[in-house]
Amino acid sequence: MSQWRVLIEENMGAGERKEWRISDIYEVEGGREEARAIAAELAMRHSPRHPSFTQERAVYKVGEDSWITMVIGLTARYHYRVTVAELVHRG
Repeated sequence: MSQWRVLIEENMGAGERKEWRISDIYEVEGGREEARAIAAELAMRHSPRHPSFTQERAVYKVGEDSWITMVIGLTARYHYRVTVAELVHRG
């Protein structure tokens, strides 16, 4: 049986130590279609760690199972990625 997840990736850390990594994993009770619906909602509503004060948000669907959201704050732009994924192995 498939186990569907929704992954959120964003920049974490500060300055030279900033890195791109998974910040949240949402387990989905249903199938892929339910995971896609949850992912689409998270692309619109997720509150990333940066920026602190969101001024604007632009959401791009880049594939059937992935979105990139650009969040514009007072002084900088940040982005995060939302992806539907199938868990195929846990060891």
